[in-house]
Amino acid sequence: MIPEKDPYFLLNFRLTNEKYTIMSVGRAKILIIDDNEDIVTMTKIMLEMKDYNVSIKTNTTHIEDFIKELFPDLIIMDMLLSGADGREICKSLKNNPDLAQIPILMISAHPDAKQDCVAAGADCFLEKPFDMQEFYQAVEKSLSL
Repeated sequence: MIPEKDPYFLLNFRLTNEKYTIMSVGRAKILIIDDNEDIVTMTKIMLEMKDYNVSIKTNTTHIEDFIKELFPDLIIMDMLLSGADGREICKSLKNNPDLAQIPILMISAHPDAKQDCVAAGADCFLEKPFDMQEFYQAVEKSLSL
């Protein structure tokens, strides 16, 4: 497939000295934020099977600095994290002008989580448990935003 025709082929640019410099060429960078090692392992493997560049964060320590440095094309985040609320992190990211454009796909098994996550600024939501096809569709939808 021609890279320009591939919807997941992305060029990441960074403004440097008033010139755009290509930082990386390749598939989308996806950050998974979840404190459940099983979910992290499963979703990482599923995404790598589709050739995505995957990073993980299992805690929320210095989360905004981490995201600014990585600058992913998509964040997949659980709603309930140890010691933190994914909805509050989502709100904070969406209120940060440097990070607000990064799509956030939130996941949760909590009842009524979808409304809460969307209200917090999540671009997409996926209810646990989910199958591979649902997961891939949610990722593709999130990346197309």
